[in-house]
Amino acid sequence: MPEGYTGEIIKRHADGRREGQYLSVKVDFILLHDPTFAILLPELRDSGKEIWDRDRVLVTVDHFSPPSSVERANIVKEVVSYSTMKKLPHLFMHQGICHQLLVEGPWLKPGMLALGADSHTVTGGALGCVATGMGSTDILYSLITGRTWLKPPEAVRIDLIGKLPPYLMGKDIILDLLGRYGEGGFLYQAMEFYDKDEAISMDDRFAICNMVVEGGAKNGIFWPDKVTENYLIERDGHLSHQRNWFKGDFEYSRRIKMDLSPLKPKIALPHSPAHVADVEEVRGEAIDQVFIGSCTGGRLRDIELATRLLRGKKVAQGITLLVTPASQRIYQNAIEKGYISAIVEAGGVVLNPSCGPCGGIDKGILGREERCLSTSNRNFKGRMGDPSSMVFLSSPLTAAASALAGRIIDPREVM
Repeated sequence: MPEGYTGEIIKRHADGRREGQYLSVKVDFILLHDPTFAILLPELRDSGKEIWDRDRVLVTVDHFSPPSSVERANIVKEVVSYSTMKKLPHLFMHQGICHQLLVEGPWLKPGMLALGADSHTVTGGALGCVATGMGSTDILYSLITGRTWLKPPEAVRIDLIGKLPPYLMGKDIILDLLGRYGEGGFLYQAMEFYDKDEAISMDDRFAICNMVVEGGAKNGIFWPDKVTENYLIERDGHLSHQRNWFKGDFEYSRRIKMDLSPLKPKIALPHSPAHVADVEEVRGEAIDQVFIGSCTGGRLRDIELATRLLRGKKVAQGITLLVTPASQRIYQNAIEKGYISAIVEAGGVVLNPSCGPCGGIDKGILGREERCLSTSNRNFKGRMGDPSSMVFLSSPLTAAASALAGRIIDPREVM
């Protein structure tokens, strides 16, 4: 079976044991966040086992950040108490969304294999590694043993050709793919991206990989190139990765060539990330709220481009604009660059870094029949609040333009 770059990484982590198509593989890093860690904690305690390598585990408090109920406060307390008692060195409380913290920290590098107790762990694949989410029971096994069982997925090669026009972002690329191939178009497959012109920014790559799971993919991965190297050097101060670590051509089950120049701004209509149309086709749709944030759309480039449209203007009357930086580091950078003051002056509300509105947790929950244009990754029925509410998904550029217009519009109308 054509297994691509992903299959090569999995095989290099194999420890020699096999059950049918499944390989026993060593794990390099594990991501945990407050609600999912709390689920597996009782079993971890009852097992009497210890975490196999505390230095290879990141624990975040980001979903209930800060807690909005007594129940959630107790969940956070349990997670923090255990992590503190066990002296887990990478405990990040209220510092940002787990997936952003995972790629901001020095842990992930090309060729690694990382797991997370959250489906959007696939975000990390933008750094040229295999990163995928698993359920709590699987993560518990990996926490204790440092291993997991994986069937190498069939690999699909996606060549991104040309540069993104200024009115498009990574979100438009992944929405276009989801719209063309559907929610099951990449079921248990590896979506492997090659940026021939090295023109896609790392923030856009994170957004693309973040949403491959919405097409059923096991993981998404970008072939490491100069963009990856520059990011790692800026992040770590050095480069501990060799570009020629993997040699030879990989086999793929299919190849998709995607010319970026004719692409138009995209939008996902309720209630599926794969229910995609050109923004211009739904121009004028009413909205009550705009949300720019989440692990998909809350990075510095997202806030920067949204601010370019918002600066010196005002959000339309009756529209709530919520902006959530994906991490405290991004928040601080956005303050230093003047983005936050521009958002506030435009009438926007800036929230602390957390998952918050994205999953209908707190700070921006939708009421009866309210409609929200969001830069997040899912628009399932009731995802952000009342079951009768409706969520549209778009890029931060489309979201910012629509906040100004008071209805959904193509960002080219403002730009």
